[in-house]
Amino acid sequence: MMANDSGTRDRAETRAAKQREREVAGAAAWQDHEAEQRAIEERTQRLRAMRLAREAEKV
Repeated sequence: MMANDSGTRDRAETRAAKQREREVAGAAAWQDHEAEQRAIEERTQRLRAMRLAREAEKV
């Protein structure tokens, strides 16, 4: 009976460890995504400002 309890506990600990790894990986992926979105937004704003400046020069 003790070996079964130990095996059950080991499997539960393994599942919990894998879940923590997935959570950490997911958080890292989300941070990467957010950083990429911020970079895109910053480039878009910079390019928009450049376009508006060029258009203002033409007027």
